[in-house]
Amino acid sequence: MRIIVVGYGRMGSQLVRRLLEDDHQITIVDKNRAVIERAVRHLRARIVVGDATDPELLRQAGVEKADMLFALTRNENSNLMAAEIAKTVFKVPRVVAVVYDSQREQGFHNAGIETFPISMAAAEILNAKLKGGASVRTSDMAENIAEMLDARPHVPAVELRPFQPTQPYYVIVVGGGKVGYYLARMLLGRGHEVTVIETDPDIFALVSNQLDSPVIQGDGSSIAMLDKAGANRCNVFVAVTNHDHDNLIACQAAKFHYGIPKTIARVKNPKNEAVLQRLGVDVTVSSTAIISQVIESELPATRIRTLLSLKTGNLEILEYSLDANSPVVGRQLKDISFPQNSSIVTVLREGEPIIPRGDTTLGEHDVVLALAHPSSEEDLRRLLVG
Repeated sequence: MRIIVVGYGRMGSQLVRRLLEDDHQITIVDKNRAVIERAVRHLRARIVVGDATDPELLRQAGVEKADMLFALTRNENSNLMAAEIAKTVFKVPRVVAVVYDSQREQGFHNAGIETFPISMAAAEILNAKLKGGASVRTSDMAENIAEMLDARPHVPAVELRPFQPTQPYYVIVVGGGKVGYYLARMLLGRGHEVTVIETDPDIFALVSNQLDSPVIQGDGSSIAMLDKAGANRCNVFVAVTNHDHDNLIACQAAKFHYGIPKTIARVKNPKNEAVLQRLGVDVTVSSTAIISQVIESELPATRIRTLLSLKTGNLEILEYSLDANSPVVGRQLKDISFPQNSSIVTVLREGEPIIPRGDTTLGEHDVVLALAHPSSEEDLRRLLVG
């Protein structure tokens, strides 16, 4: 089997040794270079240094051809996000994510995430090496894990509550740093009810003294903490910590455990925007992507711009500037074979809009606005600008 092991701590290192004994193809992923250097002695294991919550790094690790993935880091939210990406985005057949908070485990299982409590994982993976028990073959271990995951009871997921447009809203903000603090101040100034959840004691002390609203110290993705914050009556849930995996898991807990109708997550890695939306977050905000788009819009030489991304239908409105080298200049629209899932919305000529018809001829300096699915964008770009 081709197996990826995320996290080379005590549990991950023991599992890798056992897997190699059974001649599996192993790839080890860990973001701590000093830790993963210890794995070099496993000459038959491939090493990848980096954060497994980055889809591109997982692709580099060979996730597209993996038969199984274990997420075994000490960070529960990282485990869950890596497992979700592997299962949902890359369709890995078997994914096991170790979790430490049993309260959250059932909720993620209901959402389609295969999770595994630390006590069960330790019994299956480490008993021979750490407790001196009878040896358990890795193939048997994998089957045992699969059987236990399939046999676990299913509890119906919580239905989303309808979003009521009437104000004021009750908003829970996870993350009391600068973004969370100023967001809470703005919401309070507009008459909304706000509760802030912050895990860092220093930031908690500072924010609780400066905000005229409840501030709770703790993990904003914890069910116990969300209960304390009154998530069962929350209208809008916003996660703005510095970590994408914490923001994702907090939003998922809000949506799947409490049925909160609107979830918003801050995204530091712009590559994760599509992933978080695919995994259930309603709105993602990436300052990096926003700044990049602003810069591009100010560059006169830019021939392609994304004007708007529509979550519904996963569509984009794109702007293409034609020049003398564009393959479609001088041709009528009826004679051009456009890629599937794309359509011309309008043509701007000298600032004036032209409603596109079959006999519309594209000219040099025309600006074409198109509606397209992201999968068709590359073909559309080649067609229009070469």
